[in-house]
Amino acid sequence: MAQNLAELLEKKSHAANAAPIDWDARRDTYLAAVQALYREIRTILAGPLKQKTVSLEQRPKQLSENFIGTYSVDDLILLVGNEQVRFSPRGRNVLGAAGRVDVVGERGEAMLILGGGGNWEFVRSRQPILQTEPLSEATLGEILQLVMRD
Repeated sequence: MAQNLAELLEKKSHAANAAPIDWDARRDTYLAAVQALYREIRTILAGPLKQKTVSLEQRPKQLSENFIGTYSVDDLILLVGNEQVRFSPRGRNVLGAAGRVDVVGERGEAMLILGGGGNWEFVRSRQPILQTEPLSEATLGEILQLVMRD
């Protein structure tokens, strides 16, 4: 066991000599991806926005993450009748993804994650295995049905 510990520590000490992680760049990439998500949502909802059956607004908030620190990001609020759905960024440093945005409505929550290819994906289930589907008009419709009142 001591040999394995010594090997682990030796390996970690060599890893410390590698190039440091640029946390500012990771934050900035995540913020750009969130803005791209909001543009995609606006594109999907172009018809209802034009017909004024829905409206969108952005509200700033602060996020704090280990290594990255505190930074400002916007929630995107979808207003439909007397109901609202909030697309709320949760952070860059999440397990198994390059970022996360929660979708919160009166009836529940859904999750979007930023996949390795830079595309947002709807999380269908996390257990027993992670199942995702790319964000599209159809999946956005499913998400809204999950989180909004009947």
